[in-house]
Amino acid sequence: RIMYLHIGENEVIPLTSIISIVKCHPTKSVKTNSVKKFSKPFIAVGNISDNKIKSYVLTDEYLYGSPITLETLIKRYKNIFSRSQKFI
Repeated sequence: RIMYLHIGENEVIPLTSIISIVKCHPTKSVKTNSVKKFSKPFIAVGNISDNKIKSYVLTDEYLYGSPITLETLIKRYKNIFSRSQKFI
């Protein structure tokens, strides 16, 4: 069974494809943002502007810019596993 993480708007990604989730540093300029230097295609979830990105989700195929905070994404991630343990 494949489980998905909602990262904003209508975007969900399979948990198995997540490599890393990183907090966006609000004072970093777009030009010096080292996260966006990955050689993965970048997708801004919901076509948000760079100053609205709160976290980055790196997957096997893409780098997503999410309007959801790192803390909220981690809570969602943990919640998925706590619910799935109840069905084992």
